[in-house]
Amino acid sequence: MTSLIHSLADRSVLPVLVAVVLAVSPLTARAANVDGGSEVESQARAKFSEGNLAYDLGEFQKALDAYSEAYRLMPLPGFLFNIAQCHRQLGRPERAGFFYRRYLTLSKEEPSNAALVKELIAEVEESVRKEQERRLTREETARDQAKAAALRAQAEATAARRVQQGEGRRTLAPRARAPGQAEAEVKGGDSLLKKWWVWAGAGAVAVIAGGVIYAATAPQPRPTTLGTVR
Repeated sequence: MTSLIHSLADRSVLPVLVAVVLAVSPLTARAANVDGGSEVESQARAKFSEGNLAYDLGEFQKALDAYSEAYRLMPLPGFLFNIAQCHRQLGRPERAGFFYRRYLTLSKEEPSNAALVKELIAEVEESVRKEQERRLTREETARDQAKAAALRAQAEATAARRVQQGEGRRTLAPRARAPGQAEAEVKGGDSLLKKWWVWAGAGAVAVIAGGVIYAATAPQPRPTTLGTVR
């Protein structure tokens, strides 16, 4: 069904529809402006032909511009259908839906292709819905990625701060003394001092004792004078 819609809406329906509208439009145009009606109609027809040629060549933006100018010259609902077709081809389903609806609303009688237009409206509305879902998915993914990046950065900053704090403690540790270390060093100094006096006293006693022993055991010195004869 979709392929049928495309084949009808994209080619044969588009020029035929507006051609029919233009065929019955001169009376209205001349009634509004007797002097300039034919000239305006000629300009509108020229723009219509220009739009058809651009549409057949796939130059949809040029076709859109031509049909829009034709509608400004002669605001006929049929041009709105062509404008909607161009927007659909340009990948603007929301704008296409707008002009399809305006075409149905502004037509004095239900157009012969009303059923086709309603199917096209349903098609572009589905495209809009899917695009909205894709956009929401992209936004949600972007938010999740941003949140994950923030958590990762926070974890890295916390780890770096802990490393810096650990290095600071290791640097200051050799300079710090344990609470009882100073007292132990003082006691150790007193102990060494006491030991020095002890050893000094022991040395003096040993010297004195050695002198006494030596005096008691040393041989008597020989006399240096001659003996007498009796």
